Amino acid sequence: MSEALARNLTEELPSLARARTLLRTVFGHAEFRGRQAEVIAEVLAGRNALAVLPTGGGKSLCYQIPSLMLSGVGLVVSPLIALMSDQVAALKQSGVAAARLDSHVEPEERAQTWGELEAGRLDLLYVSPEGLAQGGLLERLSRLRVGLIAIDEAHCVSQWGHDFRPDYRMLGRLADVFPQTPRLAVTATADARTRVDIRAALRLDDAAEFIASFARPELALRAERKEGRGRARIVRFVGERLKESGVVYVGSRNSADELAEQLRGIGAPAIAYHAGLDRQTREARLKTFLDADAAVMVATVAFGMGIDKPDVRYVAHADPPASIEAYWQEVGRAGRDGAPAEGLALYSASDLAFAARRIAERGLPPDVEQVQRRKLYQLYALFEGAHCRSAGVRRYFGEVEVTGCGQCDACVAPPATVKMTEAAQKLLSATHRLGERYGRVRLVEHLTGKTGSASAFEQGLSTFGIGKGLAEKAWRDLIEALLFEGLLVENAVGHQTTIALGDKEAVRSVYRGEREVALPVRDLKVTSLGRAPRASVKPSNVAAQVFEALKLWRRDVARASGAPPYVIFHDRTLLDIAEARPTSLAELGEVGGVGQAKLTRYGEAVLAILRAN
Repeated sequence: MSEALARNLTEELPSLARARTLLRTVFGHAEFRGRQAEVIAEVLAGRNALAVLPTGGGKSLCYQIPSLMLSGVGLVVSPLIALMSDQVAALKQSGVAAARLDSHVEPEERAQTWGELEAGRLDLLYVSPEGLAQGGLLERLSRLRVGLIAIDEAHCVSQWGHDFRPDYRMLGRLADVFPQTPRLAVTATADARTRVDIRAALRLDDAAEFIASFARPELALRAERKEGRGRARIVRFVGERLKESGVVYVGSRNSADELAEQLRGIGAPAIAYHAGLDRQTREARLKTFLDADAAVMVATVAFGMGIDKPDVRYVAHADPPASIEAYWQEVGRAGRDGAPAEGLALYSASDLAFAARRIAERGLPPDVEQVQRRKLYQLYALFEGAHCRSAGVRRYFGEVEVTGCGQCDACVAPPATVKMTEAAQKLLSATHRLGERYGRVRLVEHLTGKTGSASAFEQGLSTFGIGKGLAEKAWRDLIEALLFEGLLVENAVGHQTTIALGDKEAVRSVYRGEREVALPVRDLKVTSLGRAPRASVKPSNVAAQVFEALKLWRRDVARASGAPPYVIFHDRTLLDIAEARPTSLAELGEVGGVGQAKLTRYGEAVLAILRAN
């Protein structure tokens, strides 16, 4: 931090009041949000903490502000180089002395960073968990004064989580290396079991736990069964949003390349991103996406956590994610600026079967495999269900007294449902009596009494033809619904797939009539998702010219500095400036997002644009 900025802070202020001063003068925000203040106060008191705050909920400030206040450097362990680079660039723009040490840092820059560290001139240092596990990095850091250790994306430590990384399990050693240093673990997605694992692995048994609401009121969600591969639906969806930035997740590298090409064919500025590209290509494509006012990133999960582009207006899953945690992490890339955003998820029973096979092939311990399967079924039950998507996610993470969001597809046009418990009992019984040896087609033929391939033995079973009163399509829909709920499972046998009974206790509860099965009626089409009751990032007619002039100026500054435009100022900040039209540096400094360093660096240029327009 600069000496001038430090002199503005009065030592006699209570710690949280000083933190609020930093929030305003460095980061340009008037007040803390959610549980930020509680987390910061806990860390400033020298105690460990675990914070689960939603994507876009300001997790980074929970360790950045204490790092500016505590003696010594703030050490941030982060899993993605892109995230580290982004945060370091943003901090430098705000006048904070920050650096990173990772495999992409050139030797000359690395030497300079160590010099600044050893001289005590850095406020924050970002490192990767892999980096800490290799060579002498941790030993060398142990000789420095470390004021705070923050472990970002802490769910990666848990084998129950959706993005387990073995190197995170080594981070428990930090308790021995820095026994007097407060440690803060932060994540956006962790259910109760994952939180227990985080505590155990990171040795945070004594840590206070801060869990914010998982509500994202700016997100309007919808989920649809795929028609075919679902690509036509994605092309249509993106084609209606050509002037907006978005992310489309796909399940494979080939799909990323192919779908990006399809989208470019309709005029969308689409970019493919996956682990099959070399590092330089990935970095160049990420920069293009971050710098653009409108771009579509078609990506595998290699493009995941920590993408801080605030103006992503939609996230579409052309192929479904792995779990509700992964879904909320990925769809959370949209709407980080608080303006309305959308999430579309496409799914099918084939996707479910493929994901289940991948879990089986990973060689996981039996208890871990069981949990991962359950998480998979919970995701598909969320998509297939007739109830609020957002409320379902919030209940999954343990929130109570949750109400509908009023804007997802299930809230805007809730599908009618028909009770199918008796039919489900017949289907489960037929599956059992057929020895779990057949696929969907034969199962439906058995229920409807088709004799073409049925043996005399089969025709003599009590379930043969028991479902003649129900159309074949209804039986197929019911099979999918029970697959999504985990009551049935689909197994690969050679080149064929067979249907078998799923969770035994759940199946018994259906047999006994203790669990009701209802099937949504899918012929009701949702024509509009609705929008969150918040203002979009669009200027009034009066401010439009000023807003565009400010964006052009920001683009030039960003290119000259090599930083993404939003690191200079967010769209929200430029819009507020255009609407307020401040006439002095003092008035400009009152606009949210304009901290002291940015006011000093850019204030006169912004005022000149306002005077010229």
